[in-house]
Amino acid sequence: MEANELKRRHLSGIYIFDTFPGEEKRQPTCVEDCQPETRKEWLQSLEKEALIKCVEHLCEVLRTISDQFGIVASHEF
Repeated sequence: MEANELKRRHLSGIYIFDTFPGEEKRQPTCVEDCQPETRKEWLQSLEKEALIKCVEHLCEVLRTISDQFGIVASHEF
């Protein structure tokens, strides 16, 4: 991910600290907006139950956004 693609969207509400290029200090950043290295390091530090809760919360956020904006996949499996 290039620096110009980094943006804090604040969608999931799962905040960890990250420092984007050009910033002087870490800032609360939603996990989906973090740099891949930061996200991977944080995820690897979690225990199994915390990972399960993280995925459950992300699923809830995806459903909410999908319902709010009427987003549905254009194909079926």
